[in-house]
Amino acid sequence: MSEICKNCTEEITLNFCPNCGQKKAKRIDRTYIKDELQYTVLHMNKGFFYSIKKILKGPGKTAREFLEGNRVNHYKPLLLVFVVAGISAFITNTLIHPDIIIGEYFDNHKVKTAFDMKSYNSFIYKYQAILMLASVPFMAFFTWLVFKKWNYNYCENVVITAYSLIYLQVLSIIIVVPVQYLLKDNPELFMPISSGMTFLLMIGCFIWFYIDFYNNKSAGDVIMRLFLMVVIFFVIYLLLIIIGIVGVLVYCYITGIDPKILFPQP
Repeated sequence: MSEICKNCTEEITLNFCPNCGQKKAKRIDRTYIKDELQYTVLHMNKGFFYSIKKILKGPGKTAREFLEGNRVNHYKPLLLVFVVAGISAFITNTLIHPDIIIGEYFDNHKVKTAFDMKSYNSFIYKYQAILMLASVPFMAFFTWLVFKKWNYNYCENVVITAYSLIYLQVLSIIIVVPVQYLLKDNPELFMPISSGMTFLLMIGCFIWFYIDFYNNKSAGDVIMRLFLMVVIFFVIYLLLIIIGIVGVLVYCYITGIDPKILFPQP
């Protein structure tokens, strides 16, 4: 039996509207709730866990397959970045409280900075998922810039970057988080070991991811382009810092504020 779509008023003769894709409307009852729960569980099994398993087995290959059109069983990569980062933030903030540990470390060493590091780290860890998702388009710009001649446009690089961050975050949960938990009562060991592991894991993840993604290119060529990306990023970062400092000094000069108030000496 046909009916009129409640969304776009197109006639529906089968189960879905041929115009907007909405399913035939039916009354919300026990059957409806049961169907929705089944869909949610199946979507998690075939989407979330399927994607995580594929990424761990072959991160670059999984990203390439997604770009080539193999998408039906995969969780959306941008959403997956947010979900995985959210899981990581929940685990670290619940079991480890790194913001408190880092605050204790700075207090023990009486490190003075222009910013409240405890508040800064609290903000970073609290909004980790949002910040990671927000970083995707910026990182994608740099990867697009250095891999521009290898036939992937900027939007495709957004997806590629998302997969690389998912891979990094999942490995961080598996490798770094357990070590952080074991060292959470010792800030003196937590800071160097946690930071060192994160840094090395980041380098290894990105190198392996892009070698796996561009498997038709030489590993040396991929690594050189990644090195170029780091150099470009570092130069831009330094320029932004210099511009920021000059801007602050000019502001201090105009308003008569002593710069030492903003930049306390250790």
